Amino acid sequence: MHFRAAAQRSPTRVPMAKSRKSPGSRSDELLDRVLAAIGKGDSDGLERYGLVAELQEIEAAYSKRRGRPTSGSYHKLLRKFRANTAKRLELRRQLRPVYDDIVMAGWLRSNPNADEGELRAAVEDSENIDPAEFEANEDQDIAFFIDSAGGYRKREVRKQAVEPFLRFLKKHDLVPSRKLPLNRMMGALFDWLDIERKLRPADTGIRTIARDLKR
Repeated sequence: MHFRAAAQRSPTRVPMAKSRKSPGSRSDELLDRVLAAIGKGDSDGLERYGLVAELQEIEAAYSKRRGRPTSGSYHKLLRKFRANTAKRLELRRQLRPVYDDIVMAGWLRSNPNADEGELRAAVEDSENIDPAEFEANEDQDIAFFIDSAGGYRKREVRKQAVEPFLRFLKKHDLVPSRKLPLNRMMGALFDWLDIERKLRPADTGIRTIARDLKR
């Protein structure tokens, strides 16, 4: 009797699912700083809702690109792969006499019911890439990819964060001024998006991007 009464007084509660970002989170604080930096810290209602929705679209687009594997995480493996280039090149040269047969086998594997004579004629008529040449070009591409990785990530920041944000400012007639400087706006954005310092364009770079967009 006492147990039943206690159970009635204290019903079992089903825990609610947690939201992706709880109110008052650091991300919310940093977003508030972005709004303050553009002079919209006191906005509320529909205006705030619209501004936040557009800023979150920028965040989502940048986060999606950033979620892709970075070249840096593959540098060790890529260098190891390149270390075998000379050996692979030599092996490919030795296989050159039968390379057309290998290509032919691939075509037959993909088209088991095709006429072998017609396929072989097509292989002989086609301009096959020298496998050694392909290997050498691939090696050069990998080397360039490793060397330009930092520049690639900086271009991502420009295309996925800086340019969309500058368009956002123009759309809402948010003109930088002494009271609301552009570098403070961009700094707040970079902090909110958690962009590494080394990937952030300098003030002169941001002004250059802004001029490019006006052209």
